[in-house]
Amino acid sequence: MINMITTILYALLAVVSLAYLADYLLAWNDDPKEPPRLRARIPLIGHLIGIIVSGPSYHSVIRNDETTEIYTLGILNYKLYTSVSTRLLPLIQRQSRALSFRPMIQTVARKWGDANDETDRLFRETDLITEFSHVMKTSLAPGPQLDEMNMRMAQRALVDLDLLLGDGKDKKIKLLEWARFAITQASSCGVYGNQHPFLDDKVYEAFWAWHAHLSAHISGINFDILSHGYHARAVVFAAHAKYCTSIPPDTSSLFLSRWQCLLSSGLSVSEASKQQATLPIGMLSNTVPTFFWTIYEIFSRPALLSSIRSEILTFAITTSGPRHILNLTNLKTSCPLLLSTFQETQRTRHIHAAIRKVTTNTLLDSGKVLLKEGNYLQMPGHAIHYSQSTYGPTARDFVPERFMDPNLKRGGADFLAWGAPPHLCPARQFAATEILILVAMLVVRTDIHPAEGTEWEEKPELEFADPVTVLNPKRDVEVVVRVRGEKEGRWEVEMGDGSRASRVPLASG
Repeated sequence: MINMITTILYALLAVVSLAYLADYLLAWNDDPKEPPRLRARIPLIGHLIGIIVSGPSYHSVIRNDETTEIYTLGILNYKLYTSVSTRLLPLIQRQSRALSFRPMIQTVARKWGDANDETDRLFRETDLITEFSHVMKTSLAPGPQLDEMNMRMAQRALVDLDLLLGDGKDKKIKLLEWARFAITQASSCGVYGNQHPFLDDKVYEAFWAWHAHLSAHISGINFDILSHGYHARAVVFAAHAKYCTSIPPDTSSLFLSRWQCLLSSGLSVSEASKQQATLPIGMLSNTVPTFFWTIYEIFSRPALLSSIRSEILTFAITTSGPRHILNLTNLKTSCPLLLSTFQETQRTRHIHAAIRKVTTNTLLDSGKVLLKEGNYLQMPGHAIHYSQSTYGPTARDFVPERFMDPNLKRGGADFLAWGAPPHLCPARQFAATEILILVAMLVVRTDIHPAEGTEWEEKPELEFADPVTVLNPKRDVEVVVRVRGEKEGRWEVEMGDGSRASRVPLASG
């Protein structure tokens, strides 16, 4: 027995030694101009394990020298370059061909959309990605098509608010759970039409079960031993296959344009419906936690709550007897404190790292920095948003008025909540409008406070494993929702003055 244990220990020692040797030899070939390596505690796979366990927030939890603008994470024989510099960001953005986002779309189609070999070839070798991106941007651009989506979404949001508040009694709810349900239902009505797949509780639950495994699925290392995530995905796939056999007339231009683009590019009906099933990942993953934290930040600050409530009541709501009307145009354009608070929530809560693939050897910063072909580059938004050189001495503070003050606010390349230019989230106007509507309604119609105790927890523990740009809380927050009786009655939503721009004036553009 002792000899067996000794043999095992020697074998483990040999494996560990070989791993460290391989890690050292891989680093030996680094070019002096490449960003310096940040060593993992476990050689070769330490950073990969960290990314799988912590998701896109890994860059925020690893230690690094704060004076270094860009560094390298070694993963097996690949390198993940990590830029935490506001100075380098414009230089990176100008290299959009050499530092490409296209491979990320291809990976999502393969890993999350379960693309077969032919579909994978179409995504890699044809203009499908270019055409697909174009129809997404066109369908989601401010105008009649987006207004139609917004109205369906808003009307469903009012339904769920009335279900919550209709009897006028105090309600104890789990805030994240309710936010997830409300956003899923409202977004789905906007995108799919009123008869959408997530009206089925089994499909709804399956989607969020699948969502919990997205990081592991896309990494290529499957910790989903019992395939719970894949089984849940199959339920979502089946629901979309059924929906696509008879697409309802009130489906959005977004869904229909994507569908037509996929089919005209050569995908089969079954393959196209699977790719359509990935749509709610982008539609829901980040909207839910952003909505949750915007509520949290506002209701945990009584003075801010009072100011935002007064602003909305003054500029965005008209009342005639028991009838209250929310004007969407005024909500978007005439409530600057609400919008600034929403964007400050994004700035302080955003943790995502925008990722690009290095498609050819690329020199940055007048030839001082070399990024080698075949590796990857990430740009952590957290580091940019908390940079004092960008946001001043209050960069680490929550300042609700920041995006109202020209001396404090930033935009474009300095605000990465919607991605890194030129690859911004095409659905940002739809998602921002949805959050503003739901937050405005809660601010005006309710008072919300923690169910246990009187104070909101200052820094709730976060769930690092979610593949999102804004982290969810690790534990849901129980709150009591109290109806403000003076604003009860029949609530409606109207678009407002159609002659004015229907765009939310976001800092990102």
